[in-house]
Amino acid sequence: MVNSIRRFLFWSFDYVKGNKVNAHYKEINYILENLNTLKSKEMQERNLERLLQHAIKTTPYYREDVDSLKISDFPILNKNKIVEQYDKFKSEEYLDQKNFSAYTSGSTGTPFKVYHNLNKKHRNLADVIYFSKLSGFQLGDKLFYLRHWDQYNSKTRFQAWKQNIYMHPVSKLEEHDVKMFLNEIHKTKSGKGILAYASSLNEIRDYILKYNLQPQKNSGINSVIGMAEALNGKTKTVLQEYFGVNVVSRYSNVENGIIAQQVGENSDFHINWASYYVEILKLDRDEPVSEGELGRIVVTDLFNYAMPMIRYDTGDIGLLGYENKNSKQYPVLKKIEGRKLDMIFDSEGKHISSYAVYHILKYPNIKQYQFIQEDEIHYTFKLNVNPEFNSETQIRQEFQEILGSRAIINILYVDEIPLLSSGKRKFVINKCSNSTKVLQES
Repeated sequence: MVNSIRRFLFWSFDYVKGNKVNAHYKEINYILENLNTLKSKEMQERNLERLLQHAIKTTPYYREDVDSLKISDFPILNKNKIVEQYDKFKSEEYLDQKNFSAYTSGSTGTPFKVYHNLNKKHRNLADVIYFSKLSGFQLGDKLFYLRHWDQYNSKTRFQAWKQNIYMHPVSKLEEHDVKMFLNEIHKTKSGKGILAYASSLNEIRDYILKYNLQPQKNSGINSVIGMAEALNGKTKTVLQEYFGVNVVSRYSNVENGIIAQQVGENSDFHINWASYYVEILKLDRDEPVSEGELGRIVVTDLFNYAMPMIRYDTGDIGLLGYENKNSKQYPVLKKIEGRKLDMIFDSEGKHISSYAVYHILKYPNIKQYQFIQEDEIHYTFKLNVNPEFNSETQIRQEFQEILGSRAIINILYVDEIPLLSSGKRKFVINKCSNSTKVLQES
């Protein structure tokens, strides 16, 4: 009942303010639910053309370097290029308007802030409402939000109450913290959902398994979404059994918003074509990949007019594919491999999926792990283990087969795998200077 009142009040306030979010929501819903129709494609093309025209007309960087409305003629950007000419990416039309900063603390080593205009903020909110609903979360439900909370994104007590958010920091996930978090969930009787860094969901998984907690299918949890990192398969299975709902992964970033998300039991990521134009380009040059080839995920944000981000290289790697539905094919992301800088290669120089490292989780008594490719043949596993751990020999044997006969594997025992400043924990790191080699698909 309370959640329904919150939902009613939200849409009522939006109506009074001009129905801005609802209009965006309806457009997102139409485009994504009718993706292959002529009208849907026309709406996508219109949004793209408007953005490109705006960028060339009002933004110094594009006005100086681009004289075409063909998106393939626009240069590829990344964080460093934008930072180097920061002011040139600000639209002159929005300099004196109220804009909103979006700040990422820089898990890749590059702190980054972009500005969103009010319409972009409305669009992002509509995206959140749409994709949350796909996972089972209804506007007005209580959100148990596990992330890194800092001065840029923390909410006041009033804001948290207003938005019905329970903020829990990822830095506090000892056993007693997880117990408290689950107790808070069970105390809340109305509909609710969990949104969390995927690595923090691992801690909840381990607590459930350690204490053999019984399924809580009547807990009121409607949605569990992992974000920011790859969602571990074992974690997904354990949490689905415990909470009785599908656990999905969301692909998003702070500077843009929700780019793609899994839907239901499907492992494919449904791309947010309504708000972004997404390309998959080759690793070593700015050309589209061949079918079945991993490539760089490059995003054009269709609604940020304050600071247009056109053909923005996210730094992540993905595989584009197609999903069949109602006798039609829809483009989806079959894989999201993580950052290009953290791609790993076997001792023969062939790319291997970072998901291969997850095999280590089948061995008991491992609390935390981190895999590091030191150079072309040297690899290190950092392991935080329980005293009962005795699987080193088996791990060496298995990963010798995965990494190749030339691989030299070092296992280092540590007390803790530290969090990054962003609150995330990196499971795979590539320190090899030759990490830009072309993929050799086996």
